[in-house]
Amino acid sequence: MDRGMNELTWSYDGDADVLYLSFGEPTPAYGDHLDEDIVLRYSLADESVVGMTILGFREMGGIDALLERLEDFVSGLRIPEIAAHAGELREKASAETVGG
Repeated sequence: MDRGMNELTWSYDGDADVLYLSFGEPTPAYGDHLDEDIVLRYSLADESVVGMTILGFREMGGIDALLERLEDFVSGLRIPEIAAHAGELREKASAETVGG
């Protein structure tokens, strides 16, 4: 299934320091750890990446640190949404929403 450029939504739990990113409409998915802090969520229907959960988001340095960390993974792991939305994430990041 070709998802095209899906809408990016996020929420940040400041108490737990966890950022939740979703691409497109909610869909049944499973999670797989990219590393100790980043969980990719894959669609059960077509294995495309439909979201991410970032543990220790502020501790890792916020949005710029996350995007830098993901840069090495973007092309090899079928997550073009990250590259497509990197500018939007940086632009909209604030202490109230994403903690940039």
